[in-house]
Amino acid sequence: MTASARPYLVYGMERSYFTRKMTGYLDYKGIPWRWRRSTMMQPALYAAGWSGGMPAIQCPDGQFMWDTTAMILHLEERFPERAVLPPDPVQRLLCWLIEDMSDEWLYRVAVGSRWHYPENSLAGGFELARDATHEAAATADETHRFLGAYVRSSCPGLGVTAQTIGAWVEEVLRPWMRLLGEHFGRHPFLFGDRPSLADFAIFGGAQAHFATDPVCRRWADADAPGYVKHQQRLLEIDAVELGEWLPVGELPETLLGIIADAGRLYLPCVSAACAGTAGQADLRFASGTLATVTLTPFLRESRGLLLGRYAALRNKAVDDALEQAGVLRYFANHLDETRPAPDYSEPPRPGLNQPYPPGAF
Repeated sequence: MTASARPYLVYGMERSYFTRKMTGYLDYKGIPWRWRRSTMMQPALYAAGWSGGMPAIQCPDGQFMWDTTAMILHLEERFPERAVLPPDPVQRLLCWLIEDMSDEWLYRVAVGSRWHYPENSLAGGFELARDATHEAAATADETHRFLGAYVRSSCPGLGVTAQTIGAWVEEVLRPWMRLLGEHFGRHPFLFGDRPSLADFAIFGGAQAHFATDPVCRRWADADAPGYVKHQQRLLEIDAVELGEWLPVGELPETLLGIIADAGRLYLPCVSAACAGTAGQADLRFASGTLATVTLTPFLRESRGLLLGRYAALRNKAVDDALEQAGVLRYFANHLDETRPAPDYSEPPRPGLNQPYPPGAF
């Protein structure tokens, strides 16, 4: 088999948030790929300089790459058909914001809701353990117990504990589901009749956790049937009739509602953490529950990249849309924190790819 005919090899797990974000994208683009079920204990990965995070991908020529957003942007250059970034600057910036919120914020609830709700731990946690036995010299039950203990010990670093998970669910996850469900009840995807990068970020969380783990699925069924249908639509994308992006200047009320939700807890908390000197920010929920979000180098980098993309796309229409959603100040007042986007022409291997404590699945 020649290098050009070989598939991309995805090292990850089927019930992994970011692995499913990546495989959803690969399926949509029609890029050949194969599973390599893995806990990332691969000597070749470490030899390539892997810094953490799941999944990693081995390219047809044997090179490794990692970080889902960076990998997708690299593959967009190689496979430009059916592009996943809207051409309109307003829609593109909102796409970046929703993807960032899904990756950096909702992921915290995903880990907490899996490992602090026993029914989810028994279902999703066991499936993770089953995949891990492809490499682990242990039984599925032994691996399940190890993963549970290890990840629960990592959860405080995410700001999600047994004491705070209820607030995260009721004040972050379920409102997010409802807003997405309302939008996807009217539009098949975020920005019209074709999926964007942000749609795949949402899909990763839904397919690995929120529309699949039993307790979360009941919340989704009760609160947001449109959210479930969006996940199912992307799961069988070959059966979907695709269309065009939303017309320029058209921002549905449901889409603005999603953006406004980012200004309720996420943007204030992350802005405070990145702008301050303490290296963390307190997150006080309406219920009175207090959680602490720790600033990592990866989170700072992600925030800087989002601000850099805002600076590059900024025009009156962009600012008007952000102002309409009530979040402009979290962008326009932080331009000194911008970071330039890297070059994605080569397979990306960023050095800050461990956004969360090791082992947080």
